[in-house]
Amino acid sequence: MSHYEQGNPTMKRLPTIGSAVIDRLHQLGVRHIFGIPGDYVLSLYQLIEASPIQHVGTTREDCAGFAADAYARINGIGAVCVTYCVGGLNTVNAIACAYAERSPVVLLTGSPGLSERIRTPYMHHMVREFSTQREVFEKITVAAISLDDPSTAEREMDRAFAALMRYRRPIYIEIPRDLVHTPLTHPLRPLCLDDEPSDTAALDEAIAEVRAMLASASRPAILAGAEIGRFGLQDDLTRLVEQLNVPIASTLLGKSIIREDHPLYVGVYGGLIARDEVQQFINASDCLLILGSILSDVEDLNADSPLLTEGRTIHATADRVAIKHHRYDAIRFQDFVKALVTNHLPSFPSRPLPAPLAVAQGTIAPDAPVTLNGLFRHLDSLLDEHTLVIADVGESLFAAADLHVHGRFEFISPAYYTSMGFAVPAAVGAAFADSTLRPIVLVGDGAFQMTGTELSTAVRYGQTPIVIVLNNRGYSTEREILEGPFNDVHEWRYERICDMIGGGVGTRIATQGEFERGLAAALADSSRLHVMNVLIDPADRSAGMVRLAHRLAKRLSTDRP
Repeated sequence: MSHYEQGNPTMKRLPTIGSAVIDRLHQLGVRHIFGIPGDYVLSLYQLIEASPIQHVGTTREDCAGFAADAYARINGIGAVCVTYCVGGLNTVNAIACAYAERSPVVLLTGSPGLSERIRTPYMHHMVREFSTQREVFEKITVAAISLDDPSTAEREMDRAFAALMRYRRPIYIEIPRDLVHTPLTHPLRPLCLDDEPSDTAALDEAIAEVRAMLASASRPAILAGAEIGRFGLQDDLTRLVEQLNVPIASTLLGKSIIREDHPLYVGVYGGLIARDEVQQFINASDCLLILGSILSDVEDLNADSPLLTEGRTIHATADRVAIKHHRYDAIRFQDFVKALVTNHLPSFPSRPLPAPLAVAQGTIAPDAPVTLNGLFRHLDSLLDEHTLVIADVGESLFAAADLHVHGRFEFISPAYYTSMGFAVPAAVGAAFADSTLRPIVLVGDGAFQMTGTELSTAVRYGQTPIVIVLNNRGYSTEREILEGPFNDVHEWRYERICDMIGGGVGTRIATQGEFERGLAAALADSSRLHVMNVLIDPADRSAGMVRLAHRLAKRLSTDRP
């Protein structure tokens, strides 16, 4: 094992607090760490530069967080390193997104030295107390620690890493800057995540209860969510579906968790935008296995759903396993899913599935104005196993819900937390996590104005995403809920950002023919990024948006007194 020390990285010595953290990150699979330097983390940056982990400089700290989130969704773990408070607090929204959507991101940060705090009660960047930043992140991480004691540092960091791997959610690690090079009191031990195994008796009882529920069912189905991917259980899910021979839907956050051309896949199930046929089919199940999905208004399976109140669900997440009205708190999620695969469970006869989304027929005139329908219809025909779709929120997400993603887990979006500005920096992180995939970024003009300049990072590191800006001059989702001038945004010449950042090809798109030619040119050119400024009528709506607006209106009407 190597440790990375100032001056002589090859000299064998006791690891320091800083080098031990970096060692652990590397052992867990971190190969890139995103962030912006500052005086409280410069010593950490020096250690990172001497380590096998590559630092990736971003333009903003929140973009570093989104990049690390996307990296973690593909790689299994991601990391950010930013300075104290002005950097750390700028990542709050991105870390909150990772927490809400179960993405294992490590936030590494510095703080004023312990000796400095004695002499100077107020240090630059400080807010209220020295502990304020850590206290903020305690609310949006599964572990928030300050490594301020070399005798306990290893135990504390390993406790935090164990929590990250147990729950696949973010952790926060702070190192006072005068302790980064402080040696531990002993050599670094082999990494032990100390994750307690499942209670075997409880697991056996849970599987027996599942078997009994399935034995009495005639219309079982599976609803799979993003946690299947966070725990690397995609192959187990596919085997389970095929052994049971039952239909499967995915949540919007878990879209592409199973190949969407699988014969038992019925589509995206989501309360606001799913097709009626899929909603009705899943809701009619007499036994629903919900695996790795949080229940929210997006999934539209709330506490009042008959599936839950009548005890027709098996719901397993990293937080708990619940079968009917029983909870099994001593069972790990991954153990439960694997046990479903390895135990003998009933197999069911094939039954009719909802008709797949019809593929539009006919051609669109090349000189016709480009529309969301025409754009997504053509894009859908060109997706393959080498493309990764990253959708921001709004029409970028709602229209993309109906895309047929060919590869497994090749669709990324903040579909539950729905934070605007996610997609462009996420493309940077995704490209580092898997360089064999070409990111196709779908982003609205409002979201692009938030973080689109992060494309300069893509140019800096030679990345070549294809960015499709849906330019409808405003916030389309909010327009559907309540129209007003507050939903308008100032129009940019988005294609000209390539001139500003010194790389890439920008095109302005007004017709269907221009879009088809521009996308073909972008796909054929793997040496440069491409930005397509697609001019969309502000009144244009995708089928997904229409479904959302209809259901929102219905929900709001029932909520009125």
